[in-house]
Amino acid sequence: MKTNISKTIIAALAIVMCHTIAAQAQNGNVKKAAEAVFTLTTFNADGSIIATTNGVFVDNNGTAIAPWTPFVGADHATITDSKGTKHNVESLTGANAIYDMAKFNVSGTVPAFIACSTQKASASSQTWIVPNKKSDTPKEATVSSVETFMNNYAYYIVRTDANEMCKGCPAVDNSGKLLGLYTPSATTQSITDAQLPMAFTTNGMSQNDPTLRLSNIRISLPNDEKQAQLALMLSAEQGERNYEATTEEFISKFPKNNDGYYAKALITAGKQTAEQAEAILQTAIKNVTNKAEAHYNYSRFMLSLASATDDANKKSQYLDKSLEQAKEAQSLFPEPAYKQLEAQAYYEKGDFQQAYDTYMSLTNGELHNGEPYYRAALSREQLGGTDTEILELLNKAVEACDTPYTVVAAPYFLARGIQYDKMKDYRKAMSDLYLYEALMNGQLGAPFYFMRGQSEAKGRIYQPALNDIAHAIALDPRNTMYWAELASLNLRVNKLPEAIKAAEQCIALDADISEAYLVMGIAQIETGKKTEGIKNIEKAKSLGNEQADTFLNKYK
Repeated sequence: MKTNISKTIIAALAIVMCHTIAAQAQNGNVKKAAEAVFTLTTFNADGSIIATTNGVFVDNNGTAIAPWTPFVGADHATITDSKGTKHNVESLTGANAIYDMAKFNVSGTVPAFIACSTQKASASSQTWIVPNKKSDTPKEATVSSVETFMNNYAYYIVRTDANEMCKGCPAVDNSGKLLGLYTPSATTQSITDAQLPMAFTTNGMSQNDPTLRLSNIRISLPNDEKQAQLALMLSAEQGERNYEATTEEFISKFPKNNDGYYAKALITAGKQTAEQAEAILQTAIKNVTNKAEAHYNYSRFMLSLASATDDANKKSQYLDKSLEQAKEAQSLFPEPAYKQLEAQAYYEKGDFQQAYDTYMSLTNGELHNGEPYYRAALSREQLGGTDTEILELLNKAVEACDTPYTVVAAPYFLARGIQYDKMKDYRKAMSDLYLYEALMNGQLGAPFYFMRGQSEAKGRIYQPALNDIAHAIALDPRNTMYWAELASLNLRVNKLPEAIKAAEQCIALDADISEAYLVMGIAQIETGKKTEGIKNIEKAKSLGNEQADTFLNKYK
């Protein structure tokens, strides 16, 4: 009997010892996980705090996950790690508003991270909520049930004495591997699977992701180079600060790609000096794989500087560099776009013959579009070419365009319409100008409608002319030249009350417009108000109108 009792006691003690040893081992793994926990704080642009929560590092490169809600509307954010070190949140990689999860990147070296568990927890499993202070004891959480969402991810309902202050803290298994983030609510205590945010990645279109755009924090570039090029382009719309940081990330990730250097050069030219921007492009030539493209970028950058300056000496220097770089690009890799840039540099330098010859050399099939013909027409015009020569080139520019026509063809129709007007073929001019308007979806300014209205008037297409000049006025109602033209055209078609009204509006805007007084005077006389009319014609004469005497002699 005693022997049996002794064996029972020994067995019981063994079980207790095993549990104690397991608990100690588990406690060490779980407590170690606390080194990877941090406090996240998000801020408004003025520095005021939006929210504070918890999160966890998931690799040693500064990748982290935390609740998404604090990021909404945030201008910037920081995290404080387990050692008390602050890190800036650099960019967002993904977010899910429904499950309140975000993945992001922070600056600097992180103290530790927790690897994700490859196994799901099951009902009745023991897990641990790890607080963000190593001095705090991990909170045991027993899994009551497991639900599956989005086909692959687990949502754990748990029982625990962890409170709201633990929101966003990691939930780990007994080996210290990450299961998910603790997500308490008024009615439920739960853990959301960490595999969800771990799967977040960016692509080329992520810059326009509606969820990520709820925050003003920068969106990470994808790791795929082609996708990153698209993302870099789209990030230009995300504000100067974010665009600049995205450019730096692109150069860091893809140092042999030209796009990042060119974007950075444009930013630098706007904020610092042209010389500093040039230095960036020179660095690109040294570093990138496609050196021909690097020279091409350098060339077009110098061309843009030349277009932006009024300093004749600087303009000349910039154009010389642009030409030099375009030729260098062609020497490395013959490319029609490089030759076209060379031609453009010649044109801007005023060397129109070289520009014309270079553009025409591109019409032999190297460029399958209308641009070389269009540019050659502009060059030929500067050289004093005949109307027939210029029209022939513009016809070829239009013929080279694919049909149905798109906005790409719009400049060619505009140029040809203006050329037809110059040649007094007003009906054909109208056809091209109306097609130009259609290709531009009517998104045109007052000068276009005023110009078309004048052309219509010269062709005696009066009602469309009146409509176009009225449209120009609607777009720019304080332009006295438009009002004076409307008054004159109404007088020409014998719409005398309308002529008087337009002239009065013109004078109300500027009392020194002589043409308005002349038109109003003539219209008044023609409507039987000779005394008032003579006074207004005399006013026009006093303002220097050269036609006034002719009408005074006629009506007095």
